[in-house]
Amino acid sequence: MELNYINEFIVLARVLHFQEAADLLFISQSSLSKHIKSVETELGEDLFIRSKKKVALSDFGKAWLPYAERIANTQHEYTQNLLGRETAIPEVNIGYIPLVTLYNFIPFFTDYKKQHPHCQYSFLQGSDRELLDWLQQKKVDFILTGDCDIPEDLYQRQFYTSDTLSVVMPESHPLADQSEVSLTDLKNESLIEFHHMTSLRQCIHETDPSFDLHPTIVVDKPSVLFDLIQKGMGLSILTHNMASHLKVEGTVIRPISPDIYYELYMVCPIRKTSRVAREFADYLKSL
Repeated sequence: MELNYINEFIVLARVLHFQEAADLLFISQSSLSKHIKSVETELGEDLFIRSKKKVALSDFGKAWLPYAERIANTQHEYTQNLLGRETAIPEVNIGYIPLVTLYNFIPFFTDYKKQHPHCQYSFLQGSDRELLDWLQQKKVDFILTGDCDIPEDLYQRQFYTSDTLSVVMPESHPLADQSEVSLTDLKNESLIEFHHMTSLRQCIHETDPSFDLHPTIVVDKPSVLFDLIQKGMGLSILTHNMASHLKVEGTVIRPISPDIYYELYMVCPIRKTSRVAREFADYLKSL
C-alpha cells in the first residue's frame, strides 16, 4: 500500500471534503478519488460514505483511521531516527481552522512551498483553541487561526485577512424577513455553535460586552449544524464566507449590523525551536 495514499486518506478523513483535501494535498480531485479507491480495494472495505452533498467516514473508515495515523507516525519516526535528522526531509506541520480554502490559503501556501520545495508538508485541522494547544505542544509549526486570546509574549502573529459575521437561520424564522439583524435581535434566540469557531464569541463580546453568548447546542460538523438549523433548532453565527459556502436549501443568511469583523492570523512561536519555525517566521516578516 502506498504510504502517500495513507496520508491522503488521513487528510480527507479530517476535512471530509474531496476538493478541499485535494487542494491541501496539491493534487487533483480525480487523483485523490483514484488513490482512495485504490486503498479501499486493497483493504476490501469502503472507507467513506459518499453522497452528492457530503462525505462521511464509514464505520470501517473510523476504525481504520487510528491505524493509518500510526503508520504515518511510524514513517515519520523512522525517517527522523534511522535516517538521521540531517538527511531526513524536513517536515512542516500546519494547523488550520476548517474551510481555510475560502480565504486564499492555497495561493499563500503555494508561494511558501515554492520557496521551500524540499520539505514534506502535513495538515492538521482543529478548533482555534485546539490549534493553540498543538502549537504549544509542538505538534504543529504554525497555525492559521482566529484571534482567540493569543499570548503575545509566547507567539508571533501576522494579520492574514478578515471576514464579517452573519447569522444563519431557517427561512421560516421571523428575523428572515429583515435585511440585517442586530445583536439585540439575537439576545433571546437559541444559538447553535460550530465547535471549531469558538473565538467568534470573543469578536461578539468585544463589540457588545452585554451580549452573553451561551449556545444551547455545540456541534463539530457543518452538515449537522445546518441540519439543525433547517429543523428550527436554533440560529448560528458564522463568518459570512463560511455561511455562504455551506448554505443549504431552507436556510437564509443575514448580516449582523453593525459589522462585526472576524480576523485571521498566521501564528508561530516567538522562540523558534526548529529551522522550519525560523524560516516561516522570516517568511511572515517578508509579507
